[in-house]
Amino acid sequence: MSLEMERRVAKLEQEMMDLRQEVESLRRQQNVEKPSTLSAKKPMIDQFAPKPAQNLKPNSELKPKPRTMTDPEKKVQPQRSLEERMMWALPKLFMVILVMGVLWGLKLVSDYGYLSNEVKIILAYTLSLALAAIAYMLERKKIGSSAVTISLYGGAFIVGILTTAASAILYEIIGLTMALCITVVYIGYGIVISYLKKNEVLTIFVAFTSLLLPYLLEYMNFSPIIILIYVVVLFTMLQFVIYQHKQKLALYIASFFSVLAVSIIAFMNQDNRVVFAIGFLIVLSIFYTSWCRLYNAESKLKYMHVGLQFSIGAFSLLLLNFIIRPINYSEALLLIVVCLFAALAGYGYKQKWQEAFDSAVTLAFMTLCNTLLVMNLPEKVDYLLIPFITFAGVMMSLRLRISMMKVVSSFSFMITLALSFIIHEPTPFFSIDHASLIMPGIYLLIIYLYARRPKETLTSFEKFMKEMFMVDIVAVLTTGYFLAYIGKLDVTYFAGVGHIPHLMCIILALLFTGSLLVSTKYKGRALTPVLSVFFILFTLMLEVIPYNMQGIEWLNIVTRIVYIAVIVAIMIDLLMKGRIYQTYHAQMEKLLDPIVSASVVFTMISIWGLISQLSYNSLLDWKLSIAFTTITLFLTASISLWLSTVRDLRTLRMTGLVILVFAFIKLIFFDLSALDLLIRAVLFITIGGIGLLLSGRLLRK
Repeated sequence: MSLEMERRVAKLEQEMMDLRQEVESLRRQQNVEKPSTLSAKKPMIDQFAPKPAQNLKPNSELKPKPRTMTDPEKKVQPQRSLEERMMWALPKLFMVILVMGVLWGLKLVSDYGYLSNEVKIILAYTLSLALAAIAYMLERKKIGSSAVTISLYGGAFIVGILTTAASAILYEIIGLTMALCITVVYIGYGIVISYLKKNEVLTIFVAFTSLLLPYLLEYMNFSPIIILIYVVVLFTMLQFVIYQHKQKLALYIASFFSVLAVSIIAFMNQDNRVVFAIGFLIVLSIFYTSWCRLYNAESKLKYMHVGLQFSIGAFSLLLLNFIIRPINYSEALLLIVVCLFAALAGYGYKQKWQEAFDSAVTLAFMTLCNTLLVMNLPEKVDYLLIPFITFAGVMMSLRLRISMMKVVSSFSFMITLALSFIIHEPTPFFSIDHASLIMPGIYLLIIYLYARRPKETLTSFEKFMKEMFMVDIVAVLTTGYFLAYIGKLDVTYFAGVGHIPHLMCIILALLFTGSLLVSTKYKGRALTPVLSVFFILFTLMLEVIPYNMQGIEWLNIVTRIVYIAVIVAIMIDLLMKGRIYQTYHAQMEKLLDPIVSASVVFTMISIWGLISQLSYNSLLDWKLSIAFTTITLFLTASISLWLSTVRDLRTLRMTGLVILVFAFIKLIFFDLSALDLLIRAVLFITIGGIGLLLSGRLLRK
């Protein structure tokens, strides 16, 4: 048998063993093969392999192939620790401190009159060139760390830019045109150094400093068109550095300051707004082109990058609205932006970037709605469109689960919500103004229902929001907005003197009762506690003190009766171990006694307030009101003592005894002198009957 045949037999034997092992693993329903597979193959191969084949030379054809590294193995690089990052950042910090010290030293020397302005400028330029030369020498001789070298190059750039600005504006030593030329040279130097040194911090600083020049050019009375061209060219040149070295953070910062620079210069010049808008669109197009080339869908930070992309897009859309406001047919420019975002969405769909596609579609939709706002639509349609645009941004951020996108869109939505509620009124009832009040509340409800949907895993931001009760706060905000809306309706259509929102108070009582019946899974953890606080507060405010309600006294009385009915219903449910008791079973075992005692007291106070209100409105004689209040005290004391005996509630028993003592004091020291003989007799007969009935019940127990 030849050597080639032996190799083929051995290979077939290996494949047969692999198949056997796979069949065994499927039978046992195991996903991982046993480590002994290789050891099981060797004996069978040796049986068929002859002895001469076992003594092959090292340089034979069966030499194993060298292992090649895969791409992920080649790309994995050790990450710097926090301590190493701090050590690399120290040279840059010390360079800034050194530059500030030198500048202050020159100012101090100037204040004492030792040096003229010309000498100071020459020394500052000398320092700039010296720093660059020292950095070059250290790099050439390979002395010191690269962090120190980069800091020296950056220090030369800082000193040169500041010196040029001071010499042209503060001291007026050199002409503005010459200062501009020197500044452009320094900016070119900064871009070249950033490209060669591959340092993102240096790129960011060069971009930030260079984009301050447009304001200097505005001061120098340069043509706004030249300033716009400068910003566009500078931003374009920075893309070579950013793309070559994959500097994503530098891209975001440079883009932000570029669109901001174009916007500010446009605001300072009323003419040529169309040109500025076109320049703005060019900058935005360059940003999204670079973003698509740098975006990595497999990165762990992809959600953050999509959020930054959305944030810059939304911010740019806001600035563009201010730029194009005085332009005729401004909707055409917005349609171009829609096409830009649509192209971004199409590219994301082609690359299968789901998050980027959804973000771009959202931006395109928001821009399209914005286009409708600037068109000649019916009056007040924008009242409905603006909240809907911000609502769409919130929903898309919740769908994508992008943290920064959530923050930006939620902030915009809350501002729009507050302004919409403050500006609009529910008059007339069937109007766009009234619909503009209703729709944000519906949006809040939809956001809450979507935000509380279950998730298999939570991001770190979502875990933080859960710990901060954010979804529960949304439930409270939704309910609060609904109550505030009812309050506006109440003040507009029902409230009389004093503008007391009785309808809102009734809805509050009903919502509080409903929240007690709903599981925490659906209502959140914060809604019931917040509503309970407001329910108690309004009970004390509305139920105790009588007040005048001209024309609609019935609404006052109905409100009081509703609050009494709610308190009594809750108390009965707890005592009968009904739905509310079962929902809060763990808490009710310890808090049943104090809650029932407090409910009895609140019921008594509310009934007392109702009697006083009837007397205040001349619906009940004042003598009868005195008798009814006394009867209420004795009834409350009797019921409390009876329930405490039946349910073995110690706090309720003490409450009943205190009320009983107070009732006797009122009866003896006040009612005897205030009531006539007939009412006094009826009162004593009623109280005596109540007392005998109570005594019999207690003694029976």
